[in-house]
Amino acid sequence: MELRFQPALIQEVVDAFIEKTEREGDPTFYKEFHEMADPIYENFPLDDREPEFQKLYQYLFGHWGFADIIDQAFNEFPDLRARIGIVLVRGVLKEDQESVDVLRKWGTVEEDLAKTFEAKGQKGVGIKLLPRRFYDPALARFCRHELIHIKDMLDPAFLYDPDIKVGNTPGEEGLILARYRVLWCLWIDNRLGLWGKEPVFSKEQRFREFSTWYRKIPGKQLVAVFEGLWATEFFTHPELIELATDTLKVMDRAIEVEGAEVPERKKVMLMPGFPCPLCGFPTYNWVENLEQDVEPEVLDFIRENHPGWDPEYGGCDRCIEVYKLRAAGVHGD
Repeated sequence: MELRFQPALIQEVVDAFIEKTEREGDPTFYKEFHEMADPIYENFPLDDREPEFQKLYQYLFGHWGFADIIDQAFNEFPDLRARIGIVLVRGVLKEDQESVDVLRKWGTVEEDLAKTFEAKGQKGVGIKLLPRRFYDPALARFCRHELIHIKDMLDPAFLYDPDIKVGNTPGEEGLILARYRVLWCLWIDNRLGLWGKEPVFSKEQRFREFSTWYRKIPGKQLVAVFEGLWATEFFTHPELIELATDTLKVMDRAIEVEGAEVPERKKVMLMPGFPCPLCGFPTYNWVENLEQDVEPEVLDFIRENHPGWDPEYGGCDRCIEVYKLRAAGVHGD
């Protein structure tokens, strides 16, 4: 397996590490860098310095052990390592841009290389990291977690499909994908714990994260649902998408736990950002408990205009207000 690091990432990691250690009172790396960098200024004309500095940064990146961190993460999963032909590591600016994925598109320079290992049945992996990750003690733990994503993607039983479309609106898509990642990461950290490896987050931390994305589920029921998900030994990609899309499917995973409550099955769950069944637009202002709070003639009027609609499906506040006015006009006549 070949490891390649983006030159800009290498330079930023080395420069930032030198600055960090010097600021913390350790000038060792600053001195080592300048012992090798100063002769470049002295012995090479301006036009010839860039390739020399690139060699220097590549050397120090390896010499100081930054490349080994990624390599050692793969060593924990020899079966995965055997299936990977190349790993391309690039830098990103923001934490939410970090990712690990199986590469499907290649640049012109890398295309021939890709054909070489793909002919052997191997894959390419792309890793995007913040430069500061490389001197974060948690990088090995982070990489271990992310490599399980790759392991799952390459497992035929997982049924991974990167082209699957979710949601009917950008807001709905964003919510589903966020929940999808929460569920997948929950499953990964659970397995890492069972394998005796340190996860990114503890079970308690994963529960807190899960609860922020499923606030509509009452507290005691939320515990039963989470415990059911945590106890699940295997998910497929389509199952995770389904669970992220349909809160009722998530609630069906609840198990009996002391102090918790298994929720009753409902028809629908009214989620922020999902489309109103009456107007089709995303809404964050649902009107619930329609049978208790809205006059029967208004509900009948809505049913006349939307055959198959049920009060349990809810409606946005604007639609309900409009139908109240329209029903009043009809009955007033």
